[in-house]
Amino acid sequence: MSYKEPMALFSVTDREKLEKIIAATGITRSQLARRLEVGYKTVYRWLDKDILPHPRQSRDIDQLFKEYVDLRQVVLSLRAKVKNPLLWLKQNDKVRERFFLEMTYNSNAIEGSRMTIKETQKAMEGKNVPGKELFEVLEAVNHKNALEFVMGQVRPGFRLTEAYILKLHSIVMYNFNNKLPGAYRTGYVNLTDTEKKLPLAQEVPLLMGKLVKGINDYGKDAIGKIARTHYEFEAIHPFFDGNGRVGRLIMLTQLLVKSFAPAIIRIDDRYKYYMALSKGDIGDLVNLTQMLCDSIIEGYKLL
Repeated sequence: MSYKEPMALFSVTDREKLEKIIAATGITRSQLARRLEVGYKTVYRWLDKDILPHPRQSRDIDQLFKEYVDLRQVVLSLRAKVKNPLLWLKQNDKVRERFFLEMTYNSNAIEGSRMTIKETQKAMEGKNVPGKELFEVLEAVNHKNALEFVMGQVRPGFRLTEAYILKLHSIVMYNFNNKLPGAYRTGYVNLTDTEKKLPLAQEVPLLMGKLVKGINDYGKDAIGKIARTHYEFEAIHPFFDGNGRVGRLIMLTQLLVKSFAPAIIRIDDRYKYYMALSKGDIGDLVNLTQMLCDSIIEGYKLL
């Protein structure tokens, strides 16, 4: 297989993005040119002459594409082409190790870890990490172990349960006994940078029971359901700590069950991620769904 073939399979070209933007919005080429701050002839060359945009212009096109085009159809087309990503992860050691490292580093970094990706790799390999506290090393090792658990549990038709979620938390918070590993919070917690009030501790078991009751019913829009589940879990915030990491592991589980590539929310997108979650407070999950789709597409590239 040549270099161009896999790239064509796992990505959408700039020309295709421009065509999809026009189809989705009804915008004219002149309007599109103004939006991208280029001349009409430039857009004409991109669309009709197969001239490639400058990398900066390509980034602008990509941003506009994500803003106006529903990425779910792109992801569904990739799922139709790439069968059983779970099998890829289980059978290809290098791919699995790279995925474990990427997800562990980014998921912990979103929660405030100061570990670099190289330090995270050392911790996951059981090596000494100079200059880092024991708890930072434990966070990396625990997350890797949680991913190992997911890989050992998930299979076609797997159904998430409350016991599975609690087990994930017990692994992520192993040796953090003050965080009640594997148990719901018994008191109130505050979220930083938001005025959103979280449910009382007494409400958590009931809310989690309700969430889990419908968690395996994906309906016709599996991606939208997975995004909604992630928002609802984070809104309940059932644990004293580890909610983000466990929530993203639940999301990973659901994606693999539905034969999608794994999604990694990257540290560079942390504030977009927080903003997307906050919009869920007013019932708007468009940004979170789009972000999930974008992360799945990156997952296909990783595979």
